Amino acid sequence: MADGTDSSSDESLNARSENFDPLKALYSSKTRIPSATAPIYDNLNKYESVAKGISFPGKKGGNNNTKAEVEEYAKRRFLPHQEPVKRTKPGRGNDLTRSRNVLTKMERTFGPLGALYRYMQSRTRVKIYTRNERGIRGHVEAYVVAFDKHWNLALEDCFEVWTRKVKRKAPALGPPDSIKLPDDMPRTVVKESNGKIETLERHVTQLLLRGEQIAIIMKID
Repeated sequence: MADGTDSSSDESLNARSENFDPLKALYSSKTRIPSATAPIYDNLNKYESVAKGISFPGKKGGNNNTKAEVEEYAKRRFLPHQEPVKRTKPGRGNDLTRSRNVLTKMERTFGPLGALYRYMQSRTRVKIYTRNERGIRGHVEAYVVAFDKHWNLALEDCFEVWTRKVKRKAPALGPPDSIKLPDDMPRTVVKESNGKIETLERHVTQLLLRGEQIAIIMKID
């Protein structure tokens, strides 16, 4: 005589019944799988793709769907406000809102960098004190051509003055007179020397000065 507890009479264990209890069926030993050959999926995305007739990309056995079908399936995974946003590449014209480079950034600087930009625009000569590992090395008088936020400077018409220890093996006057140097090579001249420290100066047409070597910049009136 049936007691009403077998799987055939228990509606909560029948997957086709409206009273089906999945939690009870998961832990009950009397649960019977309706179809022994039913495929098993490890996540809901795979089940949804099969149920809608779209095979999951990368599924074993190959993917016979077209590119449009795969893109359509990918769209369904996002809400309208979650759709990817297409980004347009900035233009290369004179529009400052679209072009970003060192030259356009100089025009939007403020503070000390803004003053440096004004000196560059008005062709005002500046005096730049440079430093070494122990203190002030010397100074450079020049016109600013370009700069960046790290205070790296591109200079022209530069007059440089600096001091250093006297080096017996590498005299500041350069190689012997028998070696002819190019005409455009800067000539270094010793202006003062006390035997231990010497002051040198030279004129350079163009110079690139790193920001970490700059101590202070002054305007020459």
